[in-house]
Amino acid sequence: MKLISAVVISALCGLAGTLAEGQAPIITSIQIAGGGCAFTAGSDAPPCSIGPGMVLEVFGQNFSETPFGVGLCDCPNATILRWTPTKITVTVDEVNPESVIRVENWGGAYSNAIPYVALPPVITAIEVGQCTFVPNKSRNLCDITPGTQVTIHGNYFGRYPGQVATCDCPAATINSWNPDWATDPKQFNNTIVATAVEAAPGDSVLVDAGYVWSNAVPYTTCTQ
Repeated sequence: MKLISAVVISALCGLAGTLAEGQAPIITSIQIAGGGCAFTAGSDAPPCSIGPGMVLEVFGQNFSETPFGVGLCDCPNATILRWTPTKITVTVDEVNPESVIRVENWGGAYSNAIPYVALPPVITAIEVGQCTFVPNKSRNLCDITPGTQVTIHGNYFGRYPGQVATCDCPAATINSWNPDWATDPKQFNNTIVATAVEAAPGDSVLVDAGYVWSNAVPYTTCTQ
């Protein structure tokens, strides 16, 4: 029997790896880590609701040995925490309405699409100087005028800056948007600091994250 040289074996292994990574990935199911919502591909069950900061587990095959990308929107891929040929774990950085979950492997092949519902950002409080306003709880509105700095607290703001609106006018200037996300990504207790460009009586503060708008938080343009 002739012995196959190490060079030939190496070449064959490399070819096999290339072919494997060129195969289309297949998602069989997804799950929110920690026992959250699960969804099986092709199921008639309602899609999972997903927001930035959640840890998503994707199960399937042909994900390749080399990590590449998991997309939930027309935006940067989710942050990869762990990647194997059959399971990928990621932190969700951004979601978009009408988007789907897809895996792209190192060979450039895309998986089947898994639907989901994008959770909108939620403002839980705003701070303006010494004033704090909590929606559906506080009685007195905070005073916002052009140039006022507003700290916005809430959930599902995500990693990437979107917009802060104070009226039907130019968007507020973003001073910081979840600055600790890279080291401490989370669903809740997110923070944005913005400076109002304009303000209008009877209007509200809103956050746009991934083309999804938050609840409206009212303010006043004169000190209460």
